[in-house]
Amino acid sequence: MRLKKRILLAIILCLLLPLLLIAVVVWLILHFQVQLMSVSYNRNTNMIEIIQNSPSLFEGLVKDDFNELLATMRDDPGKAEDRGWLEQKNRELKDKFSFLCLREGEEIVFVGDEEFYETVAGRLPEYEGDEQASEQSMFLEGDSHALIRQIDYRAASGKGATLFLITDINHLLPQWRRTLIEALVALFIVLVITTIIVVTWLYRSIVRPLTELSNAANRISEGNLDCEVTVGKKDEIGQLQNDFESMRRNLKELSEQQLKYQQESREMIANISHDMKTPLTAIKGYSEGLLDGVADTPEKQDRYYQTIYNKASDMEQMVDELGFYAKLEQQAMKYDFRELPIRAFLADCIAELSLDLEMREIALRYEENCGDETKAKIDPEHIKRVIINIIGNSVKYMDKTPGLITVRVDEETDRVWIAVEDNGCGIPEGDLPYVFDRFYRADSSRSSKTGGSGIGLSIVRSIVEAHGGTVAAESVPGEGTTIRFSLPKSVDGTADGDADSNVWNGGKRWKKRKNRRS
Repeated sequence: MRLKKRILLAIILCLLLPLLLIAVVVWLILHFQVQLMSVSYNRNTNMIEIIQNSPSLFEGLVKDDFNELLATMRDDPGKAEDRGWLEQKNRELKDKFSFLCLREGEEIVFVGDEEFYETVAGRLPEYEGDEQASEQSMFLEGDSHALIRQIDYRAASGKGATLFLITDINHLLPQWRRTLIEALVALFIVLVITTIIVVTWLYRSIVRPLTELSNAANRISEGNLDCEVTVGKKDEIGQLQNDFESMRRNLKELSEQQLKYQQESREMIANISHDMKTPLTAIKGYSEGLLDGVADTPEKQDRYYQTIYNKASDMEQMVDELGFYAKLEQQAMKYDFRELPIRAFLADCIAELSLDLEMREIALRYEENCGDETKAKIDPEHIKRVIINIIGNSVKYMDKTPGLITVRVDEETDRVWIAVEDNGCGIPEGDLPYVFDRFYRADSSRSSKTGGSGIGLSIVRSIVEAHGGTVAAESVPGEGTTIRFSLPKSVDGTADGDADSNVWNGGKRWKKRKNRRS
């Protein structure tokens, strides 16, 4: 149920539920009074008469008792002279808040209720004649309300006498005063019950979920991201709970990623510190050899100089990779896409790298399986870095002499595939799925021969994906490794799949910018 409907329902309940409960309570009160009338006065009445509080209702309450007295007095007027009979009848009438009063001449000779009689004394009707019975009831008002019926007869003394049946209306049920009090009490109880019901319902449906959210927010502020929030009903509160739970999961995921990144950063710093220490130690040692005159021949000096240069170049490449990777992480990498013939481009890259590999006794072979006109829209500097990183990784793990690295380009309908194969030591099968993860290094020993920061192949994946391609690795331990990546071909001057789509920059999507050749 939507929150708006719930609040509207609460308002309706606050209005209708009290009215309904009041009606039920009033009905119960009237029903109870009808039953009380029936039991106390042997009078069949209804709720309408009780609500109207009509005189006929009061007259009917003692009608049977009066008729019984009237019949007795007509059969035996002397009964009124029997005090025992009077007291017995008076006791029978007491439960109906009625009593007998006997007057002979001007003298009151019997009173069944002295206290109430004092309130009506002096207002009793006059003697009307022998054997006369009042067909109408007489109502006395004032401080006390009374219903009076009379039977006139001639006493044995010859005096005119009257037997009164007096009913205390103040104690009759129902009375509006008492009914009003009961109704007010019922109203108060109904309002209390309604308030408890509505408040409890709102608390369970609104306050309790918000309290749980508040407690969860406090736990999250204290760093506890495992406090799962249970999603309740499908309303605004439930949507808030769902959004809060999504936020918590995202925060937890980001926190775990941050911890992982911090761990990887610490490992990278440790790796780089170890890897840079090796060339620095070599540079320092060969420099001391030159300063101390250990290299006493020109040939030996040239070899020392060359070693120092090579170690410095390794350090330069390491620092360059770190700077490049920092740009990728900060999404600050810019791409200058150009439409180039892929075959000629790769040939230039191979030629540039061949001389250095030849000095390391590693042969570099280039196999072309695509046409001269096959073009791809690439950033030449970044794709060149991809080639250098992959070949550098192959050189790093080369364990055979002579070594062999083969670069092969193949052509498909919409893309070109570039593969770099080597005959090195290979990659263990368990490490193969992770070689493109940042800071991951399959060689745990971090020897001076392998070294590396663990980000070379991660840079390869980021650049290839930014060009709209894919990259994968295959390896057979002891036989060699193949790194294969794809680039979309240019069709009518546009890289297939690139003109109308987004590309990736440092792992984040960014809108493609069209670059024109100058």
